[in-house]
Amino acid sequence: MFRSSLVKLAAAAAVGASAVGGVTALAGTDDGAHARQPANLGQVKNDVKAYYGDYLDAAGKHHYSETGDWATDTARQVGDARQFLAKRLADGVANPAIVLDIDDTSESTYGWEADNDFGFDPVKQEQAIESGEFTAVKPTLELANWAAQRGVQVYFLTGRKEHQGPASLKNLANEGYPAPAGAFFKPETAAPDYLPCGLSCNTVQYKSGTRAHLESTGATVLLNVGDQYSDLEGGHAERSVKLPNPMYYLP
Repeated sequence: MFRSSLVKLAAAAAVGASAVGGVTALAGTDDGAHARQPANLGQVKNDVKAYYGDYLDAAGKHHYSETGDWATDTARQVGDARQFLAKRLADGVANPAIVLDIDDTSESTYGWEADNDFGFDPVKQEQAIESGEFTAVKPTLELANWAAQRGVQVYFLTGRKEHQGPASLKNLANEGYPAPAGAFFKPETAAPDYLPCGLSCNTVQYKSGTRAHLESTGATVLLNVGDQYSDLEGGHAERSVKLPNPMYYLP
């Protein structure tokens, strides 16, 4: 998802703060009541790396481990979602559909984020999309193909900008994702009629409004999968599935 109004590492900081007991009193104070600080940013970054099972390749590039906690938690969430989807398909639901976010739901940006010390640079992001640097999130990839093979319409709904659509779809196809029934990118010049907030939509308005639009065409959105709560808020899906992402927070 695109990092407009990005608040980097907020979710990770919350995790880190919890792990160390929240805010920490500064040295030299008796009870910590006069001067307090949040969790140390460097330690939070290390905690995030540990969660992903970070390792370096021969070129010094970061990667996540397929056996790390992030991969395990992601596989569990997607597995539960697939069970729900299978049940609803067995019920004979009409016009079944699933909606997938891209970053960090269908594709992982972890290696790129860690290589850039978790700092966001829109120019570098553009280059990474154009070069196909991001990698498929395997459980999501498997879910998408499993669903498509059973007649489920697969939609991508992302905060990436409209002009990033062609490269994004090319990368997803190269990674093995099925051809989507539709793909929605954040409009840049003219908003569709089903988004009354126009080009000023926030993430929740844009994404929930688009899911409502899908419903209006007759689709039954069984799953809405994302890594940010803003991907999921606003309804218009039978089940919302939150994948873990302690790298960044998008309101």
